[in-house]
Amino acid sequence: MLDLKDDDKDNEKGVLLVPSPYLKYDPRIQPSQPEYIFLEGVGSKKRGRFEMCFIEIGTWYSVGSAIGVIRGAHNGMKIVLRDKQTRTYNRTQLLNSVLKHGSSMSNKYGTIMVYYSIFGIILENARGQQDDIYNNIIAGTSTGLLYRSTSGLRSCGIGGLIGFSLTTIYSLISSRIKIIEDIRETIIHFKN
Repeated sequence: MLDLKDDDKDNEKGVLLVPSPYLKYDPRIQPSQPEYIFLEGVGSKKRGRFEMCFIEIGTWYSVGSAIGVIRGAHNGMKIVLRDKQTRTYNRTQLLNSVLKHGSSMSNKYGTIMVYYSIFGIILENARGQQDDIYNNIIAGTSTGLLYRSTSGLRSCGIGGLIGFSLTTIYSLISSRIKIIEDIRETIIHFKN
């Protein structure tokens, strides 16, 4: 048997506290502060664009997957109703359509968000850690241009225009208060 000290045998909860020989960890020692990891010298304790890009990419990959599954189910049901085959054939056709469209859409959305995140991080670092709506708009436009660049000049321009439009609308909606304050400051500056 183990030779336990009196203070190891009992505690407030009646749980036996024995230091782990494998982890070199004494369960009686509790950390005095939360164990979050932040870079030394960084003034802000909020997540930066690099940390947020992983959440954004995963979210949009999942959104693309959900849209693709819905689109694939609709397309598969049309095929099933049109062909009027056996149950096994119909089930296989429906599953194939759902999986094909789900993976296709999720890959498209995930790729777009990877491009957007890369451009956003590059712009943030190039402009001196300044995160504002201009980074979002430029990153969205660049993403649209790059994503459609292999389809020709006209398609590339349309992709850039779509990226510019979507990120401008998003930026206007998400930071409308800051934009209004900036406009007021500009008007006051020009009057003086």
